[in-house]
Amino acid sequence: MKPSNIRIRAAKPIDFPKVAAMHYPVWRQSWTGILDPYLLDMIGSPKLWVEESYPQSLKRGGWSMWIAESGGQPIGMTMFGPDIAHPDRIQIDALYVAENSQRHGIGGRLLNRALHSHPSADMILWCAEKNSKARGFYEKKDFHIDGRTFTWKPLSGVNVPHVGYRLYRSAPPG
Repeated sequence: MKPSNIRIRAAKPIDFPKVAAMHYPVWRQSWTGILDPYLLDMIGSPKLWVEESYPQSLKRGGWSMWIAESGGQPIGMTMFGPDIAHPDRIQIDALYVAENSQRHGIGGRLLNRALHSHPSADMILWCAEKNSKARGFYEKKDFHIDGRTFTWKPLSGVNVPHVGYRLYRSAPPG
């Protein structure tokens, strides 16, 4: 895959079905060993994302979705915007690259899109404590655990510990 054949652009609602078709398998793969497949079946689906999750996320002021595409097909996506509690920080809500397109710099290019869209804001995100692949990616990009913790409870009795990461572009506290 040649980097020159990859285009990064803002997604439109018409792109959502293709984005979800790319996003869903890599999302499931990213939760392997963290949540059982039958639980993933209950909490996410491409149809749900196209009809509800993507539109609701993007209704938040200042939020956007960007996609990486090759040959007119999405091979990566990111969604980000101002954090509700701290609008001076930009939260990355999702960053996924199709499995066969990973390790070609696409995730970094999508992350750079978010960084360049808000050049002075600190970037924050949540990462499942056990998602070592994602944690490694962000740590290589100079994100640091910032002391925040969160337990995601997608279903009754299902607890998924998360840690907060932050890329300091302002002076870190303390």
